[in-house]
Amino acid sequence: MAIDQSSGALAPEYIQLTSARVPLDQAGDAFVNQDASGRTPIVVLTQRQNRISNLPLLIGIFILVGGIVWAVLAGNPLLGGAALPLSLLFFILAIFRSFLVRIPEGAYGLLQQRGKYLRTIESGTQILPPWIVVSHVVTRRIIPFEVPVNEAPTQDNVRSTLQALVTFSISDPYRFVYHISASDFDQVFQAACQNTLRAMVRQVSSDEVNSLTRQDTSSLRETLSAASEPYGVNIEHVNIVYAHPPADFVRSQEARQLALLQQEEQAEQQALALRRQTDEEALSRQAVLARIEREKEALQLQIQQAEIRKQVVELEAQAEDLRLARLQERLEKYRQAAEWDWAGEQLGVARGLASNTHAVVQVGSGGATDIARAFLLRDIIQEQQKTQPETDSKAPTRRSPSKNQLKNDGGESR
Repeated sequence: MAIDQSSGALAPEYIQLTSARVPLDQAGDAFVNQDASGRTPIVVLTQRQNRISNLPLLIGIFILVGGIVWAVLAGNPLLGGAALPLSLLFFILAIFRSFLVRIPEGAYGLLQQRGKYLRTIESGTQILPPWIVVSHVVTRRIIPFEVPVNEAPTQDNVRSTLQALVTFSISDPYRFVYHISASDFDQVFQAACQNTLRAMVRQVSSDEVNSLTRQDTSSLRETLSAASEPYGVNIEHVNIVYAHPPADFVRSQEARQLALLQQEEQAEQQALALRRQTDEEALSRQAVLARIEREKEALQLQIQQAEIRKQVVELEAQAEDLRLARLQERLEKYRQAAEWDWAGEQLGVARGLASNTHAVVQVGSGGATDIARAFLLRDIIQEQQKTQPETDSKAPTRRSPSKNQLKNDGGESR
């Protein structure tokens, strides 16, 4: 019985390695077949270490004794002499076979002489004297070794379960055979592996237990190599094939992770809503700024249009002033022509009224005087034009203002 270090209670033995005791010629089959308990033999203790075959010796002895008896009974010594070479042949055959030693492939052979270790030989057929015996046959193959670890506490004191697979080979058969037995090495190596794995688990948290299967195990290999080196064992590989916390803890962790995920999702939704609100505010602010910019541009356009209208009005006023100034100059220069046009206009109106019999004309004191003065003024102008025809023809002709212009100018002056 072994002691469980986590609880202090007795745990059933879990032995994987053992030794077997079979004849030397059956050692190769012993390494590939497990025993009734499912254990793998890695060392074979040979039976009947005397390699001289008994059957050829018995046959030789029988032939020799039979020949002697036959010669005595027959009274012919030559019959006994004939049996002697045949029996000697069987004796030589039995002794010659004892010199041939065959070590199975994939194994070491340990030799003894008079109960003392002599040397280690490789696999194959060897020629050895009968007084040197093969005491042990040790496998050279790589041996898989399972290491279960139950309730190993983590850094936060969570009991976890691990399963490791350690592969090793026996590099020094002498130290392995004469320092420890196969079953004892099983227990010692199992304890060393479990202690190393528990120390590794103690340095990690419960959240990191599942990642132990992907962790580099070179440090574990070095530690186990130092522990197994005194026994002539070389550690090949260390693989953690299973690492998991308790099921209740896993469920609680999953529930907590689910709650954290829900909180993160809710926080993301809130952040998204806040971002959406911020984006909407930014868009509305940009829209307001764009509208203000458009209004500003429209206002500037209106100001520019007003400035243009102002300039147009000023130009029109200047043009009107210029036109009125020139009209005033013309009126002052051609006063009689203006009066003539004005009188003509009045005369035309009077004729139109006179031709209209249905029209009613109200002539006051001022109106009759004006009409008479218009006719008188026309006659005077005609007489002046007749008396000075040559002077007017030599003078540069000046275009008199039209009736519409005189009418407009007269209306404005009045």
